[in-house]
Amino acid sequence: MFGGFDPRSERLFFARRRGGAIAAALAIYAASVALALSQQGSEATVEVEFEPELKDFAIEEEPPVVEEEPPPPPPPNAKVDVTAKPKPKPKIKPPEAKPLGPPAETTQEKTYGPSSGGGDNAGTGADKPKAPPKPKVEPPKPKVEPPKPKPKPAAEPIDPDKPIDRPENATAPKPSPDNKQPTYPESLRDAGITGEVAMKIHVHRDGSVRGAKILRKRSSATTEEERTAAEKLFVQAAIAVVKTWKFEPSKISGEAITVWHTVTFPFSLTGG
Repeated sequence: MFGGFDPRSERLFFARRRGGAIAAALAIYAASVALALSQQGSEATVEVEFEPELKDFAIEEEPPVVEEEPPPPPPPNAKVDVTAKPKPKPKIKPPEAKPLGPPAETTQEKTYGPSSGGGDNAGTGADKPKAPPKPKVEPPKPKVEPPKPKPKPAAEPIDPDKPIDRPENATAPKPSPDNKQPTYPESLRDAGITGEVAMKIHVHRDGSVRGAKILRKRSSATTEEERTAAEKLFVQAAIAVVKTWKFEPSKISGEAITVWHTVTFPFSLTGG
């Protein structure tokens, strides 16, 4: 009924089981690879920026302070040799110098004989007076000549087109009689605000005014905002008028030069 066992069916059975295991293993490996890739894709990428390398950065280090260790204490019951200090030697006093002076006078009479030169003049018994000592003549002191004054450095050449502070030997620029004074701003006049503007103007060697530097400005306004606005109007009025001014230029040895010239504009109210 059942027939005999066919060996070919056994080979087919084991071949099918081996193929299924391989397919299952490949499926598991593919799933693990896909899972790993999905986890890598979900992780955020962090970029790390390294600080630039510092070059030529000098570092100075102070030398360490070396502390001296105190000497170890002597062991107990140890004999300490005490050396006595030598006594100072007594100082030897020099012998007292005896004063040198004339011999002591005696009561014995002195006898004087005739002088060795002979003649009628005999010794009178009195000593001849000694000649006074000659004064010392000091050698003349060498004359000390005063130091010669250093030569003044040569003055730098003046650029006639560049404004400079007027030299002492230069003439001052003379304003033209046609130059006008600045106009008082009406709003400030009506408000009773006074002020002043001082400036340095650039007077060119052709007599025209080509620039200005504001030295100071002020106004009598009370608040900071009003004061700033008033000073601005005063400066504008001064600048507007100096642009039209003409001068006889400053000169050195008859040659015209360009200089800075200081002018002051007072803005004051007068009754009338």
